[in-house]
Amino acid sequence: MRKILLFIIAMLAAATLRAQEVKPMEASIEDYIALLNQNGYQAYSFDISPMKDATYQVQFEVREYVADNPEPVSIQPYGRGLKNRTMVKDFVWRERSEEELADIKAASVDYENGVYSRSEKITVGFLPCENDSTKVGRIFLDNQGNFGFSLKLKPINHYGAYDNQVIYQYRTLPFKPSAFEEGKFIPLAAYTSFWFDAKYNIIRSCGATELDPDMSTEILKDTPHYYVIGVVFTKVQ
Repeated sequence: MRKILLFIIAMLAAATLRAQEVKPMEASIEDYIALLNQNGYQAYSFDISPMKDATYQVQFEVREYVADNPEPVSIQPYGRGLKNRTMVKDFVWRERSEEELADIKAASVDYENGVYSRSEKITVGFLPCENDSTKVGRIFLDNQGNFGFSLKLKPINHYGAYDNQVIYQYRTLPFKPSAFEEGKFIPLAAYTSFWFDAKYNIIRSCGATELDPDMSTEILKDTPHYYVIGVVFTKVQ
């Protein structure tokens, strides 16, 4: 009887140890995202599906701001000629064979309404810095096209607090949802510099995790240098 009791106790102890094991598990997409973010990759996506029933010229802009000046010191256009949708008629301006027309129909997202392809999403992506003074990124207009952009960075003025070190430190921030308005610049994401806080003798950037579309967020008054990536929609008649 004693041997049986000892056997049962041993089995229970083994089961308890197994229950406390640190077991391998498959990494989730969130784990990969955290790893990518840690290594300088950031991506922000924006829904533009409400515009899918009309054709718009889509003009992206990268606006550069310095100190607390509300006006950009430079505006760089990107994506000339892009539209949020391509129509079937764009492919049949010349005579096509029945086989070609069948291929166009099969590839069309909404052939009955004459739509060959359309974009319902914009993604602004930031890649690891090419070097300390240059940040690169890419903008995707879903199903329509993509292109890269480059941002020149400025070192933080720390007034000698960090000896002779040249320090570049920035962070990405998305903007809160913006009301759609044709012809209006709609901000999507920003790349903002840290700054030197003389009161605490530290370099910092804290507070907001999202920015207000009217550019009123306090962090934009504190950062000495930043870029805003945005878009302008113009309806095609």
